[in-house]
Amino acid sequence: MKKKYIYLTLITAFLTSCTNSNKIDNNIETQNTLMPEKIIQEQVLQTKVEPRAKKSKAMDKFINSKTLEHGNVSFFAVDLQNGKVVDNYRGETALVPASVLKVVTSATALEVLGPNTVLETKVLYDGKISKDGVLNGNIYIQGGGDPTLGSDGISIDREEFLKKWMIEVKRAGIKSINGNIIVLDDLFGYEGIPGKWLWEDLGTNYGQGTYGISVFDNIYTLYLNTDISGSKPKIIKTKPEIAGLTFDNQGLVTSGGKKNLYVRGVPLENKRRIYGVVPQNKNGLTIQSDIPDPGLFLGQYFSYYLKRENIKFNGNITTARLNSQRPKNPKIIAVTQSPPISEIVKILLTRSDNHYTEHLYQLIEKTKGISIQKYWEDKGVDIHSLTLRDGSGLSRGNTVSAKLLVDILIESQSNLENLLPVAGKDGTVALFLKNSPLEGNVKVKSGSMSGIQSYAGYVNKNGKKYAFAIIINHWNGDRKELRNKIETLLNDIF
Repeated sequence: MKKKYIYLTLITAFLTSCTNSNKIDNNIETQNTLMPEKIIQEQVLQTKVEPRAKKSKAMDKFINSKTLEHGNVSFFAVDLQNGKVVDNYRGETALVPASVLKVVTSATALEVLGPNTVLETKVLYDGKISKDGVLNGNIYIQGGGDPTLGSDGISIDREEFLKKWMIEVKRAGIKSINGNIIVLDDLFGYEGIPGKWLWEDLGTNYGQGTYGISVFDNIYTLYLNTDISGSKPKIIKTKPEIAGLTFDNQGLVTSGGKKNLYVRGVPLENKRRIYGVVPQNKNGLTIQSDIPDPGLFLGQYFSYYLKRENIKFNGNITTARLNSQRPKNPKIIAVTQSPPISEIVKILLTRSDNHYTEHLYQLIEKTKGISIQKYWEDKGVDIHSLTLRDGSGLSRGNTVSAKLLVDILIESQSNLENLLPVAGKDGTVALFLKNSPLEGNVKVKSGSMSGIQSYAGYVNKNGKKYAFAIIINHWNGDRKELRNKIETLLNDIF
């Protein structure tokens, strides 16, 4: 009898446990049945955030608006002081992020490369310098993957580094060069651009190639004049001048309307194609495009400076792609250092600079041999929503979830928070949250492409700190209307 009573008691307890488990399942969006040992283990793993909080009323209102009727949203927000999830709507859904992906690349660069690391471009020579100043040898310009050389994000005088190089060439006693200028620009190889970028991005001033040498942001400005409707725009010049650059001009002058002109071309090819329309009777129209072969261009530009300083040079100008010769027992003439990685990150986040970001991506993946996905996975971050086709977010093949962005924001807060632009104040988010309670209280990176709008960053309000991310793919109406609704959402949540 006692045995029967014990069996009945155990069965009753088991059935009660199952019933309670079913009730819990009905109240939580996703729930796995776990044995006690596994429950304890999961609690240990989730010390920072609990990902199963439901969406708020503010979020419910947001996603049920007409604007988001056909859209796809991923949102996640965490209280950084206690790890509690503030709001979660499809937080683990992988969506195309646009430039908010720069948060992932930047956070990785700060940890892998180090915030204080600088990148160096070196001017070297081999051979010997005679008593009368003749260098019987070659000049080498060795790239270290620095995207800031002559960049307008760093210096007002973009050619200052060249002036300093001339000073050092003279200091070395070189008056004439009996040899060649060889640019060693092969640090990342010569693929130039990620294979998943679209044709519409190639040759633009935001889709430049990434190589061991970068100069002037790898951008030139094309100047045009226009006459009567039906003619082609006249090409006046490029600044800087690029030797051998040619244009297939398919542009058209029209009687009215705005300038809608664009330039396309592939890496390392000294030919660019002009498409689109421009208004008639306009002078000094400009459009920017990418320098096709920045390593070769820098060698040529360096030679112009030599001649301007009356340093004789009659040799050839080439690059590591075209010449296998490397220096033997080289001696240093000059070294130009980049700002530290932390400053590079601050600039790229503020102005959403694809060019800077792709250099950091290549430095991480190729020179350090570190996979960004594997790096975060090894740190315990769930990276299943992450697909990387580039570092900047320009490829539509990239995916990431809001929760993964928040996880990385949490892991990288000490490095990253003060490098993000301030909403309502800085860069691409200067108008975001302007004249709202959150103005000046949010440090955030934005991302936008056709059909994509995203934000990720930190909120600091009323003594509390939060990390959040939102990614939206497709919506009804214009972008301004969507941004207004996002601003309302964030002000309601925080």
